[in-house]
Amino acid sequence: MSTFLRAGLLALTLATPFLSLPATADAGKAAGYYEDGLARFKDGDLDGSVIQLKNALQQDASMLAAQVLLARALLEQAEYPASEAAFNRAIELGVGRSVIAAPRARLLMALGRPKQLLADISADGLRGDDLVEVLTLRARAQALEGNADEAARGFEAAIHSDPLSVRPYEDLVPFLLQRGDLEGARRSVARLVEIAPDKAETWNLRASLAHAQGRLQPALEDYGKAISLDPDLVDARVARAAILVDLDRTDAAAEDLDHLAKSARKEPRSAYLRAVIAGRKGDEVAAKAALQQVATLVDGLPPEYTSANEQLLMLGALSHHGLGTKEKATEYLDILQKRFPRNLGGRKLLAAIYLDANDSARALAAIEPVLRDAPEDPQANLLAGRAQLGLNRHKQASDYLEKAVKRLGNDPQALAALGMSLLGRGMESAGIERLEQAMTVAPDRIPTGSVLITLYMQRGEGHKAVALAETMVRKTQRDPEAVNLLASVQAASGDNAAARDSYREVLARTPDYVPALLNLARVEAELGDGAGAQRRLEALLARAPDDPRPMFELGLLARRQGKTKEALDWLAKALAKRPDERRVALAIVETHSGAGQHAAALDAAKDVAIRYPDDLSVQAVLGQAFLAAGDARNARQVFRNMTRAAEFDVDAQIRIGRLALAAGFADDAAYNAQKALTAQAKSAPALELAIDTALARGQVETAGEFLQTLRTAVPTHAEVKRYQGTIDLAAGRHAAAVETFRKLHAEAPSTRSALNLSAALRQSGQDADAERVLRKEFEREPALAVLGGLADVQIARGQWRDARQSLERMAVQQPDDPGVLNRLALVLRELNDPAALATAERALALAPKDPALIDTVGWIKLHQGDVSGGLAMLRDARLRAPADPEIRYHLAVALERSGRTGEAREEIQAALDSKLAFHGIEDARALHGRLKN
Repeated sequence: MSTFLRAGLLALTLATPFLSLPATADAGKAAGYYEDGLARFKDGDLDGSVIQLKNALQQDASMLAAQVLLARALLEQAEYPASEAAFNRAIELGVGRSVIAAPRARLLMALGRPKQLLADISADGLRGDDLVEVLTLRARAQALEGNADEAARGFEAAIHSDPLSVRPYEDLVPFLLQRGDLEGARRSVARLVEIAPDKAETWNLRASLAHAQGRLQPALEDYGKAISLDPDLVDARVARAAILVDLDRTDAAAEDLDHLAKSARKEPRSAYLRAVIAGRKGDEVAAKAALQQVATLVDGLPPEYTSANEQLLMLGALSHHGLGTKEKATEYLDILQKRFPRNLGGRKLLAAIYLDANDSARALAAIEPVLRDAPEDPQANLLAGRAQLGLNRHKQASDYLEKAVKRLGNDPQALAALGMSLLGRGMESAGIERLEQAMTVAPDRIPTGSVLITLYMQRGEGHKAVALAETMVRKTQRDPEAVNLLASVQAASGDNAAARDSYREVLARTPDYVPALLNLARVEAELGDGAGAQRRLEALLARAPDDPRPMFELGLLARRQGKTKEALDWLAKALAKRPDERRVALAIVETHSGAGQHAAALDAAKDVAIRYPDDLSVQAVLGQAFLAAGDARNARQVFRNMTRAAEFDVDAQIRIGRLALAAGFADDAAYNAQKALTAQAKSAPALELAIDTALARGQVETAGEFLQTLRTAVPTHAEVKRYQGTIDLAAGRHAAAVETFRKLHAEAPSTRSALNLSAALRQSGQDADAERVLRKEFEREPALAVLGGLADVQIARGQWRDARQSLERMAVQQPDDPGVLNRLALVLRELNDPAALATAERALALAPKDPALIDTVGWIKLHQGDVSGGLAMLRDARLRAPADPEIRYHLAVALERSGRTGEAREEIQAALDSKLAFHGIEDARALHGRLKN
């Protein structure tokens, strides 16, 4: 992508102060220490490397390259907490996630954090050994999280990425053995012997298979081969010693155990085997000492690591049980039972410990955690189902409640609870069916009816919602709560006049019914009677001066009228009266955001999110606040958390997907679309999201398939033609796209249609026509988006002075937009204007961690003769965005000018290997040719 276009697409920036080097930093010394540390790291001198890298960071604490290499060196030394701290610092400094993906994945696995690994480490953008390593570790993490099918697919992907790599099999074979898939393990081992017969791990894995099959002699032979190839292979020595102990060949086992005592002093498995041998010999003192060593070793490990390791959990439990510390043994077994429920030995040991403590109930729970005494009792199942539902364990709730409904028949309480559990599982149609059955049996159940009405409204079935509300009104003898619900449905359907009449009916019968008073005020405001709504609310507040509800409505009314300060004052008063009222807190966030007060909005959003971490509406507002404040990374994590919590809620998934897509997280948005369509296959909004995410991911054919589904489901959908043009454009059918967008723009001229048409014209090589379209549209509607598009066309045509004029006009209206300033700086460089560097630095001050802006400053410095300054900036940009070929090309130029031809050759090769077009690609190819010679 062109530098100019890439910079022009900058949508999200970090509003943090510009970070410059402290006055005492010595960049020259820092670079010297770093180069020495790098050389030592390559030579295997980890201690020396760590010392030199720390020296470099003392000179320049923000030196990203030194920070990354320090983290890797500490990882190699097994200094995991220190390595984690170094990686975290590198992330704070802005390192590109793909640069550290493989070593950080190894670190997280060593720390026993599979869930964090899956959340934080992606294989996107990786190649070679790093890709294999990350895919393998992600598969292993899936296995540890209990996702066996995902793990299997992950191992397949790792093997497919490099069929000759041994690495995936090292974790795949133990995974298959744990699942009991001996045939799969046999095939994998056979393949491994073919591709790596000289690797110790090959024979260790083949021995593990024989061991699992009970073929002890072949296992001993293969463990021997592994040890002959690598005498320090811990797993092979431990396993061989264990077999020898089982065969009562303790003298032979002692050879391995003595070796491990020297080479792997912190290995708890060998210590436990020594305890077993001592116990068999009747040496209680030695046995106890060995057990104490095991307990000390396991207890001293990070809890996350122990919790993810089945053997360590069992060793911890066995050692503490042998030492008589039953409470500690129970802690390990509780975790073992939860993480590895198929470990029957652990279950038996846990039950034994509970029985030793005369706690028979918990012993029974450890062995038989289901309804044992009366598995078919309908009331027991109903109560259990409702309890599970309250804990949001929807699958378990459904299982219990299906049994209850089967025996209780048309019990409205059971039907309603079952419906709610099915909804929680994403089975919307089945859930609605059960709720409808409940309302047929008991149409006066207002809580159940309210849920069903809400679902109808979300599905666009307003007529069903109105019909149900009217039925409830009749069946409840026009109960004010039911009539108020009917009025709410009428208002939501856009029939404010009917809603006003219904609310007035409620108030005629119950003048002090506050919900109807508040809702009537809202309807009056919608009907244009803001003054009447305000009088009604003020009258209510006069009667109940401490009631926060009219304060809240007055705040919303003021916000609707554009009175931000007044709105915030009312909302603050309401929150002071009811600090736990989340909708008031959210309204404050939205009011700040609507007024452009993004920092205040984010502070308010963080405060409410702390109090309501599981509320999707709260989390949505928090994510939007992060986006508005320019913090896309934290926004992404919020949206991912929401996705997990939303399960198969169609509307929630669509909303989350739109937020994710707007932030540039297309893969996340595609997952949201998939979940929404799983629940409701013909949902038009879900299909629109699916089309947009497919296009964002470059999956043109997939987008076309989704469009066909949308066209079939909703033939008159307003966006079908626009989507067809967009897909044609993405597929290279430029003429068809131009024709479609030209017709749409002629039918209904708008900024959007003009930009779509100009994009199609540009891609078909008609830049002059694209410029004419945008100039005409700017005369009709002088929107900044059109001006930005015009600047892009002018840049593409080499009209630097015109582009400068367009961008300077944009900068007047958006003086703090780093994307605009960055493009302007690049245009000024083309014009040889000395103001280019100052403009670029001003952009960088607004977004100091953005690699595109760092690249621009470095590139301009390089062209102005500051080679060392440019090189430092370009190194930093490359670490933050290693997949950007243009940045790597720029770095290659700087390296060549610095005399570092070897590094320059690597960078230019990587830039051209990316297969992506970028500004200056012909110059890059020329540089590549020079460096090859």
